[in-house]
Amino acid sequence: MIIVCELFWTGTQHAPGNSVTIQTIARAFPDQQVRVFADPPHLREIQADKALTAYANVAFSPAIISSLFPGKTHIVSARRFRTEFAALRAALHTAPPGEPVLLMLLSATPTMIFAASLLARIARRPIGVQVGLHGNLNEVTGWRSRNPLLRAFDLASAMTARHGGRLRFLVLEDAVRTELARLMPSTAGVTDALPLPINLTELALCRDVPFVPPLRIGLVGQATEAKGITPFLALAQEFHTSHPDKVAFDLVGRAMPGDDLARFAPLADPVPTEHLSRAAFLEKLARLHFVCLPLQPGYYNLSASGALIDAITWLKPERKEASRKIVGLFLQVGIAPANVLVPHHECFPIRPARYRPIKMSANGLTQQGQMTCPANIAR
Repeated sequence: MIIVCELFWTGTQHAPGNSVTIQTIARAFPDQQVRVFADPPHLREIQADKALTAYANVAFSPAIISSLFPGKTHIVSARRFRTEFAALRAALHTAPPGEPVLLMLLSATPTMIFAASLLARIARRPIGVQVGLHGNLNEVTGWRSRNPLLRAFDLASAMTARHGGRLRFLVLEDAVRTELARLMPSTAGVTDALPLPINLTELALCRDVPFVPPLRIGLVGQATEAKGITPFLALAQEFHTSHPDKVAFDLVGRAMPGDDLARFAPLADPVPTEHLSRAAFLEKLARLHFVCLPLQPGYYNLSASGALIDAITWLKPERKEASRKIVGLFLQVGIAPANVLVPHHECFPIRPARYRPIKMSANGLTQQGQMTCPANIAR
């Protein structure tokens, strides 16, 4: 049996990626029962994906998520450990007695890793643990407490501890695994990579965007410095001043808590401060002509970009030579190339119906997306 747990993120957060990851698991192990545990709002969000609920071997069960330290994976706490241990133990108790279990953590705090490892050690059945790591993997290079007890249970310690061969880690890009092995050589033999799959349900919803001014350029995801919000806003201000009617910049996501909302003034639409529903997120994404992702390597060396996967899914090709094509498109609406700052960033164009070079690259991207769908990755 495979037990999949999302005991950290709630509601809509990480739901698309979790859905396609579960589909990959279900497709790869059709003879195994896959039971998914998450908080009820998150379950509703992933069950809205009909491609997931079509798998007969996948079942869903609600889990009680700790209310301690929401959104903060790095905090080491005995209370957090006890809550996570209890939730994981309750999930494991749903497996038939004596049946081997793979416990898959879609996301994890350091204390959750230790809790899963302890449960695997004391169980009367064979239990293997696979720990999914996302952006929180950057904690291995970040600040560490001076308190030796807290340091003994932080992420760096959790990843270098001896887990008796029962626990492995999972990252979402081969490049992340390579960088992690460079930083922490002892993790190389216990870390796997599973590319974050394309959501074929959403791929089927893609539509051409009329190529008429204003050109809509968007940053996808939360307005973080790691995402490159500052250079994006500088770009937006430049075009807002020079060509206000020709180009519109937008944020397909939300501002971070404590952000000065005044700095988002150059953007076309008001910036939300709460998480968007998936439907609202996709509606804003679908309206874009281009996606601009000036991702910062310090963070994204150890984190796969879900926003980039969304851009690929919605046919925004990630081409290094995209800048040249963007200049050509801007010329079509009367913007001099000397004023185009886009070449200083990586921008990914969508397929305008009448612009054959980009349409061809988008068609190639569709094939790439289909190659990285759950069915193909499961092989």
